[in-house]
Amino acid sequence: MKIDFSGIVQMFQMEGYVALGKLKHPATDTIEKNLDHASFIIDLISVIEDKTRGNLTDGEQRFIQQTLQDLRLNYVAESNNPLSPTAGETA
Repeated sequence: MKIDFSGIVQMFQMEGYVALGKLKHPATDTIEKNLDHASFIIDLISVIEDKTRGNLTDGEQRFIQQTLQDLRLNYVAESNNPLSPTAGETA
């Protein structure tokens, strides 16, 4: 299996969506929301974007920017949604 930059970003993207409660946790098969972890993942991808700036293809740059934008928008939506479950609760 070949690992590339987009695959690494996508791995963190999926972890972010799990932490936001948008995807089922693969180990527990439940929806769990952990905004602290989601924030950590967003910050981690931001560091990757910053440290790779100028070394990415146009497609890779667009992909990481779109990923960050999507995760940030979903984070804000979930932060303002008191009805969705938080860490330790299931949907």
